[in-house]
Amino acid sequence: MVDPFVMITGGEERIRCTECGLDLTKKEFKKKEMDRVLIADDSAIMRKQVSDFMAAGGIVKDIVESENGRTFLSQLSDLLKAHAAVDLIILDVNMPIINGIDAARTVRALEAGLKLPRKIPILFFSIVKCDENFKKMMTLTKPSAYLNKGTSSDKEEFSRRLIDVIGRIRDIAEPSL
Repeated sequence: MVDPFVMITGGEERIRCTECGLDLTKKEFKKKEMDRVLIADDSAIMRKQVSDFMAAGGIVKDIVESENGRTFLSQLSDLLKAHAAVDLIILDVNMPIINGIDAARTVRALEAGLKLPRKIPILFFSIVKCDENFKKMMTLTKPSAYLNKGTSSDKEEFSRRLIDVIGRIRDIAEPSL
């Protein structure tokens, strides 16, 4: 659990994460099932937990999993070439072969090269605290968000945080959803 701080913006009180600055103010988001989510994490347990949660919750129709950044980029390239919908990318920051940061940079280069009409939201996962350098990286990969995997074994708490962050990043990427 992170210690939040309160910030007043435009006369409105906002609760923010001290680690990454994410707006934690309770907010309902419009729930629309996503067509496809790609998740890249070297932990099979984490991939399964996230996939099971998202599928069971009716959040996504199709989940494409990969265990490293190279496999992820290959799968994404194939989907983009086929003009398949990709609604969200979830990247572990510390993966073998190609890490999540380099994978995200490559995603943005692919999008630009293919002249895609919108950028795919990226959700970074890590057990490492979000520092200033990482916040700069997130600025370069917008729309993006960060979720600390945490050390708790409480799957319910993690799932709640995950759905909250997914809702927020989707609101930022496509406010009309």
